Amino acid sequence: MGDGAAVDRVLSESSDWTGKTQRTPRTNQLITSGLNSSNTPVREASLQAQLALDGVPRNENGLAMLEQQVGNPAQRPWALWTLGALGNRGVDPAHTAKIIGSYLTDPDVNVRAASVDALSLVGTDETLPMLLDRLRNDPSPVVQERAACDLAQSGMYTHEQRMTAAASLVGWVDDSLLTAQQRRWTVQALSDIAGENFGTDSEAWRSWYDSAR
Repeated sequence: MGDGAAVDRVLSESSDWTGKTQRTPRTNQLITSGLNSSNTPVREASLQAQLALDGVPRNENGLAMLEQQVGNPAQRPWALWTLGALGNRGVDPAHTAKIIGSYLTDPDVNVRAASVDALSLVGTDETLPMLLDRLRNDPSPVVQERAACDLAQSGMYTHEQRMTAAASLVGWVDDSLLTAQQRRWTVQALSDIAGENFGTDSEAWRSWYDSAR
């Protein structure tokens, strides 16, 4: 899906595939590869392709379907992730983020992790503080790590948005209230955003941020 013509075709035609196609091992491989791409249009095309393959229309009907599915515990992680994809592709992102955010404190760690990933797909400015909060305050290292990865390089945030997150992360490098593991994930996230590695040197990170913003 890295070819420009293929990306354009998916973005323009994928709505017509909804309900007419289904997943195969090959499509799963292509979508996974596309979602991990550093190219934003490739990621967008991958989200649209996944919605089409899962039979979710990019409109209010798709949103209503997912709101119903998220109420089913067996479907919840998938429905949350897919809500994030739908919000990213322009279907009421504020409302989708609100639904997803309501599961950030769910007792099930897998649901909380799925919620974090889903919010990073919505990719709005308003979701950044929610992920920063989960990195800092979620009781599960699984969710903390997922939030750090999503802020750094996963999901659909722009570099400018990741730099906004970095403003908080820089201050956490030497924060004694965080666990050693949280600080390691903070440093790794900053390294991914900056393309630099200053380890736990908080002053070096502050200097980098001051010069980069």
